[in-house]
Amino acid sequence: MNYKISVERMRMWIACVAIILCNVIVQAQPVVTYPDPFLTDETRPDGTLFLPEPLEVTDPAFCNDFYYYQWGKQQRNTPLGEQARKDGPLELYEAFSEAFGMTIHPGLTPEIDKLAGGAGSDAHNANRRVKNYYQRMRPFVQFKEPSLVPETEEDEGKDYSYPSGHATRGYVYAMTLALIEPDSANVLMKRAYQYALGRVVAGYHYKSDIDASAILAASVMGALAGNDNFRIQLEKAKEEYARLKKKKEEE
Repeated sequence: MNYKISVERMRMWIACVAIILCNVIVQAQPVVTYPDPFLTDETRPDGTLFLPEPLEVTDPAFCNDFYYYQWGKQQRNTPLGEQARKDGPLELYEAFSEAFGMTIHPGLTPEIDKLAGGAGSDAHNANRRVKNYYQRMRPFVQFKEPSLVPETEEDEGKDYSYPSGHATRGYVYAMTLALIEPDSANVLMKRAYQYALGRVVAGYHYKSDIDASAILAASVMGALAGNDNFRIQLEKAKEEYARLKKKKEEE
């Protein structure tokens, strides 16, 4: 009888441990969320109509892409490489809070998150249209070499390189936050460039991919500037920022 009880207890403990481990694994997986966008398919810029076609390996200009690919591999053991490794799975609000000068989080800054996150979703959708159109192979896949983040290569290898989704969303996110706090514009844009360049260091994108992302991001911001819902949300985000900044100064 005692033996049966001990076995049953052991089974219960094993089951509990399994559940706990499953929860830890699920929570550890990087999750990129996309809040509701402001633009529609009709009002969102179509990068296939104005971005240059991605470079072929036989194009002389590809030498610059190849140079930066080699340069990026040399940066992987530097602080830039370490930051690039961290940036990959981060949510945008995690990546840009420090540069913004305030912790951004859906639960803490809902209006700011709705504005910048929604703009980031528009950047994602605009970028996805171009990616699916050109279907450029990623550098680490092209050259059959390991990337900076081998644990995500299987999923990333199925996706395309041109333009960079991270870079496009990062630039749009930074520019949107700069509308809320113009004094942080320089720091935000520097962070956005570093965020984009990290994708080259990781081996997931060519330099021309992130260059195209900057152009696409600017076009998305232009479209957002003419969107009534975006402008209304911008005012709400500014009010929230002013209120939280004042509260922080009074503490």
